[in-house]
Amino acid sequence: MDEKKTTLAPVAGTQSAARALSLLRHVGANHGSGIRLRDLIAVSGLDRSTTHRLLTCLIEEGFVERIGSTKFYRLGIEALQWGFSSAGLSSVSDRFRPVMQRLARQTGDTVFLLVRSGDFAVCLCREEGDYPVKAFIVQVGVRRLLATSAVGVSIMAMLPDEELAQMRARNGKEYSRLGISASRLHQLIARARKLGYSESADPDVEMSGVGCAFALTRNSYAGISIAAINSRMSAKRRAELGELLVREVSPFVWGGEG
Repeated sequence: MDEKKTTLAPVAGTQSAARALSLLRHVGANHGSGIRLRDLIAVSGLDRSTTHRLLTCLIEEGFVERIGSTKFYRLGIEALQWGFSSAGLSSVSDRFRPVMQRLARQTGDTVFLLVRSGDFAVCLCREEGDYPVKAFIVQVGVRRLLATSAVGVSIMAMLPDEELAQMRARNGKEYSRLGISASRLHQLIARARKLGYSESADPDVEMSGVGCAFALTRNSYAGISIAAINSRMSAKRRAELGELLVREVSPFVWGGEG
């Protein structure tokens, strides 16, 4: 008896989904430097209208983001979260919560987890220690320029100088507005590269922090910081906390044994 071959009809919407995923792959392949719309059109083979429509959708859903005011695009926080999950992390926050809780207990201070999103760092979660004066200098969900936090500076210290130069060019006006000079930022990055962690102080709220960043994947960075009021953050204690952070995050470094 002859068997009839069955041909499955394409599922509605699969073509658009395939095109969007293709664009996402191209953006991911150029995450470090970013990619322009015209280059996405060229590598994808799609027309400008389709590429722009799909890219807009990816941006609205948080999978792609525009780099500052430039014409370059890179992966957004949602795509990075997916990347973390594919590395065996069911949830970024859940993955790091135990070490954050341990640090909060040991130090008595507030511990933050941040991830890089383009030129910014996004706070994913925090753990509070038992010291009565809490440091809430970064709110969960808030995006801040990398240069404005301890973890952000630590992330910048891990990036190549060429990428840092591009970042400074994109955000020079905002750095100036915030009082972050090029020479000061250079000093902070150089010190972070030397020590393996960075320090920051916010005189407006009388808080200081120490942060240590690490690579989770080839192009994805995160970091943990400890913050407290200035009276608890002497130079000696900052050094102790910085060394503690380096030890605690080392098992999570991408490509390492942890």
